[in-house]
Amino acid sequence: MSKNVLYIGQAFDPLGQVDVNNRKKVGITQSVKSLPIREGQLKRDAGTIMPFGYVVVKAWHFEEAVADLVESLVHNIRLPYAGEWILDDDDTLIDGITAIIDELKYKSDVLNLELEIEYKNDKEYRRVKKSNSWHKLERELHMITGDVELSTSTHLSNANGVLTEDGYIVDGIKYKTLGQACRKVVGTSTRCYDVFEDGNGYSLSDLMKAQGLDIL
Repeated sequence: MSKNVLYIGQAFDPLGQVDVNNRKKVGITQSVKSLPIREGQLKRDAGTIMPFGYVVVKAWHFEEAVADLVESLVHNIRLPYAGEWILDDDDTLIDGITAIIDELKYKSDVLNLELEIEYKNDKEYRRVKKSNSWHKLERELHMITGDVELSTSTHLSNANGVLTEDGYIVDGIKYKTLGQACRKVVGTSTRCYDVFEDGNGYSLSDLMKAQGLDIL
């Protein structure tokens, strides 16, 4: 049967103990109704057993049955590390796939997942969705503020560094985002945008909100 829907799913740890936000699944399905939005549906419909929670963060419906072709293209560009799972350390996968689809000739619509019953007032969905916007938000903030030194006295302090025009620098090493730096240097990025502060004591997330940047 033809498949018209391509989706990106993301893992999360409901206990907040393990950082798995950089694990994403690119998959396809027959229709909007068969979209595996949460982990129970993913196990039932796609045969994928999940040790963590799971939500779909973005999905497209194509007018033609080309989702499998688009999926193959994505997997050739961003190689999965296991099955359909892709390591997205710099949180750029969603923007990258969006750019690819925008350049293709196939007509498609982005599905409004927030209209789905499973996602109404879903805190985990909003949290996971927000985790994919940091790369764009950091670049937009820098256009307003310029370089910003960020530090924390928490267990993440080894990632103290500087937010720059094209990345976040720790000890001379450039990372795509603060979150990526935390994962690479410390091993977790949980709450890093709330605990890293500028010289005036404002967290990075508060700085973004103060500049009117759209944080979910």
